[in-house]
Amino acid sequence: MAKKCWDVLIVGGGPIGTYTAYQLADKGFDVVVVEKKNQIGEDIVCAGVISKEAFKRYDLPAESILSRIDSFTFISPFGQRLEYIHPDVFAYVVDRKIFDKNLATLARKFGVEMYLSKMVKRIEEEKRHYRIYFDNGDFYAKSVVLATGVDYKLQNRIGMGKPEKFFHGAQVEIPLSSQNSKIEIHLGQKFAPGSFGWIIPSGKGRTRVGVIVENRGIECLKRLLKERVDGRVSDCVVKELKMKLIANGPIKKSVKGRIIAVGEAAGQVKTTTGGGLFFGLLCSEIAVDKLCKTLNGDGNLEDYEMTWRSVLLPEFEIGKKLRMVSKNLSDEAIEKLFTFVKKNRFWVQLLIPKINFDFHSDLVSFCLKSFSLVLKHY
Repeated sequence: MAKKCWDVLIVGGGPIGTYTAYQLADKGFDVVVVEKKNQIGEDIVCAGVISKEAFKRYDLPAESILSRIDSFTFISPFGQRLEYIHPDVFAYVVDRKIFDKNLATLARKFGVEMYLSKMVKRIEEEKRHYRIYFDNGDFYAKSVVLATGVDYKLQNRIGMGKPEKFFHGAQVEIPLSSQNSKIEIHLGQKFAPGSFGWIIPSGKGRTRVGVIVENRGIECLKRLLKERVDGRVSDCVVKELKMKLIANGPIKKSVKGRIIAVGEAAGQVKTTTGGGLFFGLLCSEIAVDKLCKTLNGDGNLEDYEMTWRSVLLPEFEIGKKLRMVSKNLSDEAIEKLFTFVKKNRFWVQLLIPKINFDFHSDLVSFCLKSFSLVLKHY
């Protein structure tokens, strides 16, 4: 008996993989997801902050929302504070386990088949389809989507490559001992050189503390905990610290024949903050459109590559520029910038219209131009 051949096989059962699967199944395609973990939503290192716009645009699972965000407090190396209060809620803190599981459940409701504990070993192109090999058998599919997160083994094997650089993202979730419910962004070369750390209340008496840095993620997180968190939380257990690599820039090529990479698997991650969910969902939307046309004989998957790069490359480039500048900023220079912002409300009014939670290029460009003048003349 001939083996089944799916329209699309998706490697990776994270939110980008399952969202892509759901969208394709909703359009009538036969889709299967294979995930190497034995459960969806396990072992996740993520701040879990997703924009209100993303929830609205992609109809994301509201059951995963833990708290609503309408403000940030930025804290300088020596303790100056700048608070930004938005007129309305602009983002949510989510429970990633619930978020991921609900998207997987949605995909299944639309007929997506899902296999856990199934690691892809290699992918081979045959005449009209691909053969996907596992330890205990093989599957067939007309097209393959790689939604493997930060695992680039398959991309390397088929010539897509991997990002040239990576961030270290380190985080711990610990009990709160204070009633502060504000999100804090901490700056300082001591614990987040050229970058930032965060303290994010996640509801039910818990808070997420983390950093995103170029290297030594766990070491930097320990410093942040000691400098900014000790005394405000209880039972901070060092063994609970978790670290993951985060793509810092795109892979060389996200299309190879009828195989495409989506989300962090393609390096579609904000180079400013390391956030990947919104860009991943955006590129999933593009991928589904191009896959549908290609599978129906009326498209070219190379269009996927050109489309997403035209949208995201300006964001990647400005993020890299910001990090190059930030890396060379002393703590004293950061203090000077905080003082400037606090004293110049007119400048703040010019900045506010440029704030966008998902796209940062306008805001960052404005700040880089302004701050270079400030540091030169003040």
